[in-house]
Amino acid sequence: MDRSKIAFVASGGAAKGLAHLGVLRACEELGLLPEIFVGTSAGAVVGAMYAQDIPLDVMLDGFRLPWRRRHQGPRLRLTTFLGAPSRRELFDPGHLASGLFSIRKFESYLREHLPINSFRRLAKPVFVTAVDIDTGERAVFGPGYMEDTPISEAVAASCCVPGAFRPICINDRYYIDGEVARTLSLDLAIEAGANVVIISNIYRPQFEPNPKRSIARKGIFQVMSQSMSTLLMEKERRGVELLQKRYPHVTFIDIAPDLGSYGYFNRFAARSVVMRGYGTALRALATAKENHVFDGAMPADSLRGLRSVG
Repeated sequence: MDRSKIAFVASGGAAKGLAHLGVLRACEELGLLPEIFVGTSAGAVVGAMYAQDIPLDVMLDGFRLPWRRRHQGPRLRLTTFLGAPSRRELFDPGHLASGLFSIRKFESYLREHLPINSFRRLAKPVFVTAVDIDTGERAVFGPGYMEDTPISEAVAASCCVPGAFRPICINDRYYIDGEVARTLSLDLAIEAGANVVIISNIYRPQFEPNPKRSIARKGIFQVMSQSMSTLLMEKERRGVELLQKRYPHVTFIDIAPDLGSYGYFNRFAARSVVMRGYGTALRALATAKENHVFDGAMPADSLRGLRSVG
């Protein structure tokens, strides 16, 4: 193996997905430059932007409150994502059945502000995943996979949360959020030639040893969030174990920051979420670098599935 080819694979997670920016900041600080990007939902947004050399601080600035902004670029507000339903859609059950809002407003935002909107023109490969609502199968957009689809449409499809958004139609097929099928599509990174895969996954279950502060006491939304995080983290763990056996030459660095105390739509915590991702990633990546994982040497068994939480 002559050198390491690094892939960055990112999960969804709404506002918690800002942790991906912190992970990428740690990569930059350590001189680790991903050459392949795979993303779902929030991870697709980050991957599509970062692969086009949009600075991390500019991306974060779009989520900052107006008085905290440092740049003059476009803002990402909740209304950016929500195409308001019409009167008919509000009162016609047939329309409400497929989702309350339209994702097209967000797609228009991306189309307007992405420097490049073609997978073919990107210098680094980007893969975006969604789900075909009529087959239940994973849909991949990117090099070799429906690459004629505009990046803005692919990312919008990947962010199309069922129930909240109506499925988006692309070339006569309807798509929803890619996390419905898979939180992470690590196989795409390996297929593209990666031998080191940095996994940025925000679905880490909370750890609460004090029964008096049990998650069971914190309401239905906390219970549902904890259940979803547990399910998705276990799916990821099993997926990584399977791929480790199939591809023993690949190193997986699993970065799962502790974001349990942050909400999925809490803009006020943007900086804290980014810093959690940064701190957790810096520890994991520095350890991997010290063990020469990025030098192109075969990884030690103890590092093939390096996991960092914190």
